[in-house]
Amino acid sequence: MRMQLFLGLGHVAVLLFNIWVWWDLFTQEPHWAAVFTSVIAANYAYYVGLMVRQKTIYNYTLKTDGATVEYYLHYPDFASSFFKGVAIFVMLVFVLVAILTGSLLFLVGPVAMAFIAAIKLLNWENPVHHRQTAPWPLHEFVTVDHTRLMVIIHCDDITTGFAARFPSKALMDKYLAFLREVLPANAEYIEKATNWHQG
Repeated sequence: MRMQLFLGLGHVAVLLFNIWVWWDLFTQEPHWAAVFTSVIAANYAYYVGLMVRQKTIYNYTLKTDGATVEYYLHYPDFASSFFKGVAIFVMLVFVLVAILTGSLLFLVGPVAMAFIAAIKLLNWENPVHHRQTAPWPLHEFVTVDHTRLMVIIHCDDITTGFAARFPSKALMDKYLAFLREVLPANAEYIEKATNWHQG
């Protein structure tokens, strides 16, 4: 939430600075003020929607010897096709400009770097990350965060561990009941708010 606030304040500062710099133009032709404000608002919406507020999908698997999680960023179903379409369009535009100008030197330099980026975008896949716990008997601490619906199990170091996030309190309670069965009897349960980030 802080990141979203700072991003918004930065966009407002850029908007106010540009209104101050371009005041004469904006008073003579007010539609440019509306256009510039729309561009700043669209840029802010892009950053908030696709970067700051992007969801992460977590898939947990509990086994008799430990737990695993796979997590990845959520993209719409059309994202892969969209990225490939953009890459093909950019490559075709560069080739078309090179053919129309009759200069293959156009494809050297910054255009070559853009071509490489387009090829990388053409092969884009959403990366899936995997984490695994140590065996259940090695865990000595459990941190329970009821406000963020998280349970973090730790071995001997409380600064590292395996974090599990839950969509509901009922599911979190089921997980805690499962942990009480598989973890050692001397495992210490700590209830506190955390600022845990999956690494």
